[in-house]
Amino acid sequence: MTTPPDPDHAPLFDVDAPVPLTPVERLLALADLYTQHNDRIDLLLAGRASCDLDASVSSAGRLEREALASIKTVRQQRLPAEPVASAVVRLKQIAHLTSGATRYLTAAQRALPPDDAEPPRPDPRRGFGQYLRLARELTALAPAAIVESATHIAPRVPDRARSTTTVPGMDAVQRDTLLEVARGHVIVTEQYGQRGYGHTVAADIDVLRHLEAQDLVTREPASAPPLFAGGPLRDRVRLASLGFSVLGTVINSPLHLGLPSARPLPAPTAAAAAARARR
Repeated sequence: MTTPPDPDHAPLFDVDAPVPLTPVERLLALADLYTQHNDRIDLLLAGRASCDLDASVSSAGRLEREALASIKTVRQQRLPAEPVASAVVRLKQIAHLTSGATRYLTAAQRALPPDDAEPPRPDPRRGFGQYLRLARELTALAPAAIVESATHIAPRVPDRARSTTTVPGMDAVQRDTLLEVARGHVIVTEQYGQRGYGHTVAADIDVLRHLEAQDLVTREPASAPPLFAGGPLRDRVRLASLGFSVLGTVINSPLHLGLPSARPLPAPTAAAAAARARR
């Protein structure tokens, strides 16, 4: 991402992605930034992070700028109207919603007690906690919507602006898992000791281990909110630098499914064999 950070307040995160980015890689990196931003707000709502709202406001402003910059990058490719136009409109909506989230985070700053001693777990129904919740709701669907836009844009991007990075043995199951990671849907606990899961999917742990061994995904310890109040923090699975490029290459590729080997057919029973003999 090329937008310089706000000199007054450092952002909460930096994107771990190759430079320069292709248009699709840039969208995938933007989705990753939104996932990190949402996780940070979730930790604040759970009372499990120090309250640095200056950084949160600065990062929300950065997300809006990056969304608009991504739109400009896509438009510079002079792509066919549909479905690219609809994808661009979706990205515009995300930028406008992020602007609203910035305003709510600014309001949360003003609602903090004078001594900055916010309660251990903010009340999402009033004051500081309510503004946090409203800001979080406005960016909740951004990662998945950005990845969806990328899948519509990718087939129309000219060859000169495509990623060509590949890894051996990539199949449809691995590609789909990378997509779920990009959408911000994969969280694990206890160092892959349990199944990865998210809003709508369950990621196979063996697939995640394989992708991590190939340096396509990385696990960020204790960066995601707990499953229940007072529970342990969970690990967010994110795309690594190589993962952005590889997913940008295969995001629309007709890959073969990684199917288990066929099982041998059971031997016919004596009754079935006798029935065939009488035919």
